[in-house]
Amino acid sequence: MQERVYCGYYFFSLGKASGPGFAAAGSLRGFAQQIILSYNTILLSGQKVIADVKHNCGVAAVSIPSPENSSAQLLPLMYKMLLNMQNRGQLSAGITTYNINRPQIIDTYKDTGSVNRLFEFSGSLPSNHTRRKMDGSQAIGHVRYATAGVESKEYAQPFERHHGRKWKWFSFCFNGNLANYTELKKNLLDKTDYHIIRGFDTEIIMHYLAYELRHNKKPDLVRVFHNLSVKFDGAYNIAFINADGDMVIARDPLGIRPLCYGWCGNILLAASESIALANCGVKDIKPLPPGNMIIITDGKAEVKQYAESRKKAHCFFEWIYFANAASVIDNQSVYKTRTALGKELARMEQNKIDDDYVITSVPDTSRPTGDNMAFELGVRPVEGIMRNRYIGRTFITGSNRASMVSNKYILLKDIIKNKKVILIDDSLVRGSTMKKLVNYLKKEGEVKEVHVRIACPPVMAPCFYGIDMSTVTELFAAGFADHNNNILPPSVLAEMASALHADSLAYVPVKSIPACIGLPEKDLCMACLNNSYPTPWGRRLYKKAKLNSGKNIAQRTYEC
Repeated sequence: MQERVYCGYYFFSLGKASGPGFAAAGSLRGFAQQIILSYNTILLSGQKVIADVKHNCGVAAVSIPSPENSSAQLLPLMYKMLLNMQNRGQLSAGITTYNINRPQIIDTYKDTGSVNRLFEFSGSLPSNHTRRKMDGSQAIGHVRYATAGVESKEYAQPFERHHGRKWKWFSFCFNGNLANYTELKKNLLDKTDYHIIRGFDTEIIMHYLAYELRHNKKPDLVRVFHNLSVKFDGAYNIAFINADGDMVIARDPLGIRPLCYGWCGNILLAASESIALANCGVKDIKPLPPGNMIIITDGKAEVKQYAESRKKAHCFFEWIYFANAASVIDNQSVYKTRTALGKELARMEQNKIDDDYVITSVPDTSRPTGDNMAFELGVRPVEGIMRNRYIGRTFITGSNRASMVSNKYILLKDIIKNKKVILIDDSLVRGSTMKKLVNYLKKEGEVKEVHVRIACPPVMAPCFYGIDMSTVTELFAAGFADHNNNILPPSVLAEMASALHADSLAYVPVKSIPACIGLPEKDLCMACLNNSYPTPWGRRLYKKAKLNSGKNIAQRTYEC
């Protein structure tokens, strides 16, 4: 784990950043704009930013079979898709495009900041500079968040590797996390004179891809990705493009992270979330089956199986928190899942609801849950808390979560003062944000009581497949109960509520999750709830995490 101190500020002048440091020229308006854009990645207070690059992100791909019509369509389509997946990461964004008619056949353009900043859009079209540089007939794209907000362009994706042979010249991006990253890295470093620059799983994938493409004869890409599947343990959705015009969009054999595709006319689009395709005009959106890949050669697209999928392990947390509420993942609606969780919370509610109670949600992902809970109980939901839209999502922003709460949330005191607030949130992972919010409601909102209701069961174990929680010690619920038991007795729940300064606490039970999502338990990864990891390295890392917890080792399980 690296440690960086950012001194000085970013200045914004005519749409371009000139820092860190002091700009030669800039405006007060530009300075204010850049503070807003960078707040969730740089702590302007001068505090240290802990650099860590474990992440969950979003990938996208576009393939247009008619190059003569592609230039006017490619960038707007990619922009729309990435913009509709901005919820999956705001730290950086990037695209790689293919154009056989330019010397730089595949070219990558990426930067820190939002999708709008990357594309430099003015109205509905990108800048002339971006258009000239990045037009083409095919593209892959990426949005990223890092667990502690590393503000560094070098970690942005896609990653491009140059080579004289066109099939060895490639670019790729991925969503997920390799649980056996340390083993893969060691295998590389054991080779003579091998050097790794950044030391995280995206770079490791790049090296393994390069190795599979090493032959003097162009290899079969189905075989290439099959060989990778034998080596990789974990979650990995990969979008790949090479200078021969070949493209691959692959989903790992367990289907841990979502990936879907469809056609808009004769244009193929693929993305981590269905909403990204729907807003580009795709009508028939299909989930890519686990262990399958879309391969495009000579402008023709086929879906092929590259690895056996013995079981499915879709991450349940995608429906509860990560995904856009308007998305459909593996044919199951995210919004309907969240409303079903609200109905479940209403069924469980033990307080006698009267006029003193209001139900309010922590914006924004928990709002469907809170609204439906209120409907089931016959209570009018209120927006007692509003979100400052210029502050990023605290869970995916990283460190210093608690100190950001008062900046992120605005209380509607006239609505909640002297009320008993039933506070709905989608999940409770570390507890620092919730504790701060409860105190904020009681002190500044002057509420009588706060009853916390969580739409996710207690998170008892780490995630090694792409969510920012890799140790036992950082998990709030794990500090109060046996890691092997997700059923918490009333006495333990009361103790946990007290730790949050809340008047009561209740969770949706584990057994309710499959029914709320609409998938059988055997097709879901709920390892962070029940420590039933779907891969060998997940189980291995969990044992290590428990040992580390007993020794009070707070360092990430991957790194010690």
